[in-house]
Amino acid sequence: MFESEVQRKIEDFRELGLLPYIRRNNIVHTSESSVSTVIGARRVGKSCRLKQVIDDLIRDRFIDSVEQACVLDFDNPILASAQAHELIKIQEVFFKISPSFTLKTPLVFVLDEIHKIVGWEQYVIDLSRNPYWKVFVSGSSSKLLADEISTELRGKSIKTVIYPLTFREFLKFHGVTEPKFSTKGAADLLRLFDTYLKWGSFPAIVNTNDVSKDVLLREYFDTMILQDIIQRYNVSKPKQCIQLYKYLVANISKPFTIDSAYSHIKQSGYPTSKDALKDYINWAEDSWFIFNMSIHTDSSKELERNHKKIYCIDWALANQNSPVWDGKFSRALENIIYIHLRQKFSRIRYYLTKSKREEIDFIALDNNSTPQMLVQTCFDITSKETLAREISPITKTCSYFNIKEAFIVTMNQAEVFTENGVKIYAVPAYKWLLDNF
Repeated sequence: MFESEVQRKIEDFRELGLLPYIRRNNIVHTSESSVSTVIGARRVGKSCRLKQVIDDLIRDRFIDSVEQACVLDFDNPILASAQAHELIKIQEVFFKISPSFTLKTPLVFVLDEIHKIVGWEQYVIDLSRNPYWKVFVSGSSSKLLADEISTELRGKSIKTVIYPLTFREFLKFHGVTEPKFSTKGAADLLRLFDTYLKWGSFPAIVNTNDVSKDVLLREYFDTMILQDIIQRYNVSKPKQCIQLYKYLVANISKPFTIDSAYSHIKQSGYPTSKDALKDYINWAEDSWFIFNMSIHTDSSKELERNHKKIYCIDWALANQNSPVWDGKFSRALENIIYIHLRQKFSRIRYYLTKSKREEIDFIALDNNSTPQMLVQTCFDITSKETLAREISPITKTCSYFNIKEAFIVTMNQAEVFTENGVKIYAVPAYKWLLDNF
């Protein structure tokens, strides 16, 4: 059964070939004799990105055609039920249907969700030992990250994280390859940003009609929770789990504590424990569904004492599945900025000023935890009171960390301020996300 399914999948891929795709901008990292692990949430485009890798390897003449690529998806009931010792049959089947290939034939193995097989690591390590082969493993679990994978794979893999579409990629999916900032060009960009803000960044959303987009986002939400969390972790109380996630997506970009979540679940009539809620949150993070962001501090006590902030892999996924969403997009804008910064910096934190505990939405840190960029998000800074409220913590924090520039990301307002020696750029989100300011 396993061999016949492997053969069917290989032959189907060869017959279909590389279907048309729009190129993504991110780099999939590779290293000689290492397994390339590609991770990210469900439906962010991992499989399509890896087919782009195959296409690039053909263009670079590492392989001649898709005949030399073995692409298998273990999110398949037959393949997922395999035992680790059966995996060796993959190349046996591949060589059987390609008798001209030898151990010295350049080959590419793309194994999606293979981490569902207990003991899969040794198999892919063995594949990667062949210097003529490249091995790619993809999945929606953060257990494929270098600091969470098993000891066997540690030091023998190189990771790539795939996120949903950046705004630049979103424009490309809409046929805009060279953004223009003329009067008309800026108006077009703002219109497309409105769509990005409303409907989010999943690739499939772009070609889905507006009538069906909310249905698709609800389907994504249900599938992520059911398959990536409830089934994967054998959750014994799924109703409490689902209730917690609905609470979390209703509170993206807001302060969050376990105590507040516990009170909400209890008031909703679901018996649970704080330890169970911690597990649910950890599992959601492991599945790249939600993220929590801590305060920037050197004190473990302050880290424990202060709230966290919750963000979702996709703001529209959160909004469309929130039971109390008010139809406003200010918190979605902050979620967009978080996801953008997360892809560029090692660590993202919020900050509270020492005296009045005023909040900085984001401090981006380098590998040494040194602040590199300060970002506030504010939908509208027309009001003098609002602007003063945003500028005050910026100048104090910049002074404390000796930072000379900071940003206020707005919906569509641009201005430059200089306060206490700090240059503050108010930048429309569509420009800031394109690094054009």
